[in-house]
Amino acid sequence: MGRDKYENELLIKYGWKRDVWFHVDNLSSAHVYLRLPKGVKIDDIPETILEECAQLVKANSIKGNKEKNVKIVYTMWKNLKKRKSMEIGQIGFHDQKKLRYTKVEARKNEIINRLNKTKSEKESDYIKKSWDEYQAKLRKKAKLKKKKEAAALKQKIAEEQKQAELREYKSLGADKGQLNTDMNMTAEEYEDDFM
Repeated sequence: MGRDKYENELLIKYGWKRDVWFHVDNLSSAHVYLRLPKGVKIDDIPETILEECAQLVKANSIKGNKEKNVKIVYTMWKNLKKRKSMEIGQIGFHDQKKLRYTKVEARKNEIINRLNKTKSEKESDYIKKSWDEYQAKLRKKAKLKKKKEAAALKQKIAEEQKQAELREYKSLGADKGQLNTDMNMTAEEYEDDFM
């Protein structure tokens, strides 16, 4: 969660593909991010987790915290759209159809207090450092994939060459690539043999 609009800006910039972004709809609030485990989709988020994120956003909105029935918007980080003309911490969306909504009827202090007890605050450079480590893992994974693809291609080429040699009967020949068949006879040898 961003502590202010500057940290929100860092979170917008350095989010991960698996991050889900939460915000009070049409009001100022903190940006809360939920990192999904691999294979979990946005629509698979358990209701309890969804409520916790929504409660955090509501509690960290000056106006939203005072209101009842606050609408919370959430979407995948990659759907966030940042233009240069936007204010610091302000965000738009690439695709409105990918937005999800939930409502928080009232603040639940027991949830907020429990979450605050487990809160771990990190400095702003941690956001970039975490993102850099994530990008390094992605690059390493891509490099490994490329290496495996190259090895598979090399093996495929070798197999194709082997099959081509078999089709050309090269492996049937004697030393120095000569075939011991009537096909290698000169015309004179063939005529002598014929007669």
